[in-house]
Amino acid sequence: MAFTRRQFFGFIGLIGLNSCARTGLDKVDISRLKPDISVPRIGQSKKYSFVTINDTHLTNARSVAIVNRAVNDINEIEDLAFVVALGDIANDAEVSAFRLAQQAFERLEVPCWAVPGNHDYGSNPATSLNNYLQYFEEAEWRERRGDWVFIGFNSCDEQEYQDVMVPQYRLDWLAHELERINPERPIALLTHHPLNPNTARYRLVNAEDILALFEGHNLRLVSSGHFHGNQIEERDGVLFMTTACCATTRDNMDGTPEKGYRVYHVDGESISHEFITVQA
Repeated sequence: MAFTRRQFFGFIGLIGLNSCARTGLDKVDISRLKPDISVPRIGQSKKYSFVTINDTHLTNARSVAIVNRAVNDINEIEDLAFVVALGDIANDAEVSAFRLAQQAFERLEVPCWAVPGNHDYGSNPATSLNNYLQYFEEAEWRERRGDWVFIGFNSCDEQEYQDVMVPQYRLDWLAHELERINPERPIALLTHHPLNPNTARYRLVNAEDILALFEGHNLRLVSSGHFHGNQIEERDGVLFMTTACCATTRDNMDGTPEKGYRVYHVDGESISHEFITVQA
């Protein structure tokens, strides 16, 4: 059984779907996107938390043990709304690795969404994302929780890992999504590749073009993976984050030994965070 967001919503019923249909591999029919037409008073939502976990680089049954330990911990978090896997879920885009991820994430007691990383792409351009989509269904999406809008954005250019430029058609998708969002709503952008202005490595080549699309909107958080390390900075009221990997098959790129995931706590338009270590 494929690990899909619709299955989680059927079970949990926490969040309304505003997602888009997928055509081809990871291209989107923008004509079917739905506007954010509801008009509740912003600032009235309850407190909640969500988790990001990135760069699990799964290869075999032994490699998924750290993810299972993370899931056990995550299920104990109070007022948890959802979890997002920020790419490089598999190490070599193999079906067996995505199946291991499915088995681990299906134990979560909340919805789990994902964006692909470069390691989640296969080597054949014609079928490069098929294995990922078999288990995670979408490569980009938009969801709302309380006042906030969460955008999962596919930042990949196939298997490229550095000097990555997001293709124009995905920027067009993001621009059309933003047209459908109340500009007052706080927004969190969730990607695999960093947009941190001063990231040590791997900033998207067209990061500034992506950020410029949010002009006139209330972007508050950009949370990313790819750089295996905890980086935190703020620019113009936007919090930029990367987090250490949650893998035993890869090391952190900042030289730190701690592996884990990040918990975000949302209170109105305010957001705080903490890094939680998991025994490797």
